[in-house]
Amino acid sequence: MSVIPHRWNDLALQRKLLIVALLTALVAMLVALAALITYDISVVRVRLVQDLASRMDLVSLNLDVDLNFGDRSAATRTLSALRGTPDIDSACLFDARHQPFASYARRGAARCTWPEEMAPSGHSFHGDFLSMLAPVRFQHEDVGSLQVEYALQPLAERLSKYGLVLAVVLMTLLIGGALQAIGLRRLVTQPLVALSKVADQVTREQRYDLRAPHFSNDEVGRLSAAFNTMLATVAARDAALRVSQSLLTNIADKSSAVIYVKDLEGRYLMVNERLRKVLPPGSPDPIGHKDSDIFDDDTVKVIREGDRRALESAHSYIYEEGVPDAEGTVRTYISEKFCLRDDQGKTWAMGGISTDITDRKKSEVELIQYRDKLEELVQLRTAQMVDANKDLAESLETLRHAQDELVRSEKLAALGSLVAGVAHELNTPIGNSLLAVSTLIDQTRAFTRLTAEGMKRSTLQAFVNDVASGGEIVLRNLHRAVDLVSSFKQVAVDRTTSQCREFQLCDLADEILLLLLPTFKKSGITVRQDIPPTIQMKSYPGPFGQVLINLINNALTHGFEGRTEGEILVTARMLDAERVQVVISDNGSGIAPENMGRIYDPFFTTKLGKGGSGLGLNIVYNIVYGVLRGKIDVESELGAGTRFVLTLPVTS
Repeated sequence: MSVIPHRWNDLALQRKLLIVALLTALVAMLVALAALITYDISVVRVRLVQDLASRMDLVSLNLDVDLNFGDRSAATRTLSALRGTPDIDSACLFDARHQPFASYARRGAARCTWPEEMAPSGHSFHGDFLSMLAPVRFQHEDVGSLQVEYALQPLAERLSKYGLVLAVVLMTLLIGGALQAIGLRRLVTQPLVALSKVADQVTREQRYDLRAPHFSNDEVGRLSAAFNTMLATVAARDAALRVSQSLLTNIADKSSAVIYVKDLEGRYLMVNERLRKVLPPGSPDPIGHKDSDIFDDDTVKVIREGDRRALESAHSYIYEEGVPDAEGTVRTYISEKFCLRDDQGKTWAMGGISTDITDRKKSEVELIQYRDKLEELVQLRTAQMVDANKDLAESLETLRHAQDELVRSEKLAALGSLVAGVAHELNTPIGNSLLAVSTLIDQTRAFTRLTAEGMKRSTLQAFVNDVASGGEIVLRNLHRAVDLVSSFKQVAVDRTTSQCREFQLCDLADEILLLLLPTFKKSGITVRQDIPPTIQMKSYPGPFGQVLINLINNALTHGFEGRTEGEILVTARMLDAERVQVVISDNGSGIAPENMGRIYDPFFTTKLGKGGSGLGLNIVYNIVYGVLRGKIDVESELGAGTRFVLTLPVTS
């Protein structure tokens, strides 16, 4: 079993391709033969059954009347019409009792026997014939059955046709496989053999200047091109290595630092031109010499100590050393020395880079002197800044107190406005009550005089009606006054205590609007609220009311200036179980775009010098974000109005 794979692996590539092509053609032919036989059995026969059933349906339509009226000659003539279909061998017409009624036979006489295995309808294949039985109906009633024998083409004849087709296909595949093998030999095998020869020669002779022949631009051609590119890359890297070595030598020679390499015994293996320029006069060329051949003993001791520490260190060793230059002046160098190791990690040499820092050392001394002077200046400036910061802190504290006083003044002014409005509003029901009571007193005195003099029943009835009417007037106005006082008292308590409690948002809005009624009633502006009574909050009604008052007053003052009509609407809705959204909107003049970023700044107002303090919206901002733990957004468009949107937690 192991011999066959071994022989197959040793075959030439072009022979393998030819064998594979022939085997592929043979397998394709066998698959096609199996497919044709399967198609004949599973598809062609089904179509024959469907076609024959359709023909029998058409013939049955002409036989139903003949059976119903017992006309055998007419039925025989109808069946004789099947002679035009050469594939129908015979036909038998049975009546309702399964007895032969009429028949047709292409050759000889038809043998009409009722087929029990197909009753009452069906079909069967036997030999080269297809037998089918179908009912004959007259007005939806079975009056008989029609049996037809359909002659099939012999299987051998069909298979012989398939064999001819398959033979043609096989020959085509074989010829195509041979042509494919020849084409592959020319297009694939020959270029690969040529590439293999070049690769073998490169491996044996180490000649990277050789190139593989390029036959085409297909995959094999690209493989040859890639192989040639690889050879060119190897050659280029060899040249680049030489260039890199030359480049490193040039860089070292052009560097201002002293660069050198020594062996383990201290002899110089490589130096740059900078080292040669700083050597003392009359010194030999460093290559192959030690430090003792070039410098004095004291300098050699310093250099050799640095070399020793560098060789003992696992990393580079950095230190300062003094070395005389060509003029005999000692120069200060910062030297970094390091070990050079081979692939096995064994140290074979030591490299060093020494940078002249003599001028830098002089600059450091001058810098220290400047630093001392700078420290004195910093101490002086620090003392001055401490004094300035102290004055600034005092000014800031004074400003903070002034701001707090202005905020309190703003709140007191708003409260005073509320008190004045409530007092004015209370004057109306109290005045009406006084007028009604004084009228009742006058009518009572007149009624007393009439009682002494005698009166009529109509006079008594009129007095009773006047007393009842006056009492209703007094009661209605006193209720009005009680509601105003109750609302003002609740708002005043909430604003002074700032306690957290449960409240209905619509009730709080009603109380605020009731207190502001005197303010906006005389302005002609309509202020109303549309808040569902189901929104219940546990928060700070006092600061919340302050926010509503400031936003409504801000709309009345800035949004409707010079206007006698308009509307301010307060709405609210639940965002979710934990948040509520309150919107205060108006259809006023809106806010200018350049002022949108400053409306919450303290002391910013467009009514400067006209009664505006610039603290109303600043107080609103601080209450919303500080006390109510919510957020506020503003939307405004010139000429269309402004919307302040508060997003607040249901429970603060």
